[in-house]
Amino acid sequence: MVLARRPKLGQNHWVLDQILPFDHSIPEQYFAHAPNGVWQNFCSLLSRDVYSEGDSQSLYDYVMSRQAEMSADFLAMLRLWLADELKHYEALRRTYHCLSGVSFVDMDRCFSERVHDFDPLQITLQDEFTLLVTLMFDEIGSVYSYRRDLAEYYQHFGPTIQKIGHHLVKDEGMHFNNAAELLLAHHQHRLRDVRAFLEQISQLEGSLKTYYKTFFLDHAQEQYRFPKHFNQVIIRVILARLGLGQQPTSKELKELWQWVPEGHSLVPIFDAATRRHAAAVS
Repeated sequence: MVLARRPKLGQNHWVLDQILPFDHSIPEQYFAHAPNGVWQNFCSLLSRDVYSEGDSQSLYDYVMSRQAEMSADFLAMLRLWLADELKHYEALRRTYHCLSGVSFVDMDRCFSERVHDFDPLQITLQDEFTLLVTLMFDEIGSVYSYRRDLAEYYQHFGPTIQKIGHHLVKDEGMHFNNAAELLLAHHQHRLRDVRAFLEQISQLEGSLKTYYKTFFLDHAQEQYRFPKHFNQVIIRVILARLGLGQQPTSKELKELWQWVPEGHSLVPIFDAATRRHAAAVS
């Protein structure tokens, strides 16, 4: 008799209050010594990242409305994932408050006004398999996105803020691995479909004109921050993790978070079109 493979679910254990207390204040010297443009760009970045982490609750609620379709292991993984993502939401709220002075009341008001639209993402929400593949795509993208943010922003505002960045990277990597474990344990018979479905996800993300506040594919709002081949490289990372292909080289992986567009010392937070629009309405 062949025993079923049990997924090995992991979680990065850390206590937010021990790292970033609610009343934390960033010493003034970090603002003074940060490279030109870093503070302003970091505040703009957080004005999006805070809320997209909080959108995890809407995705969780959507999936749980169909929990009868899901395996027990998937639901166990999802509970771990939500706990981490809501911790990220609170961690980024505190970071944003420390950096910008935006009040928690204002953040709560902004978040309460968000409308979560799942219709444009229906291909990612078909079943447990498509949810897991999309989660792998989303979380490995976040690993390299947060690695970029850590290098460009978090490291400049003291060890406390830097630790938050490190935990974000580690958590997203855990989520990626947990989704892989579930695919290998419960969906071996569909692994042949992963490559084609990843291409569909990538094409969908490229076609989206905005982020629909569903947690999934939140990088659609910042594709200009990464090299054009970003998705193709992370697809290869996913395939390698599932035993379906070769891992990209270390040089290719470093470029995902070290690339800077020509003429810039930092990756701009908003693309040129957005900047022109902002200037026109200001």
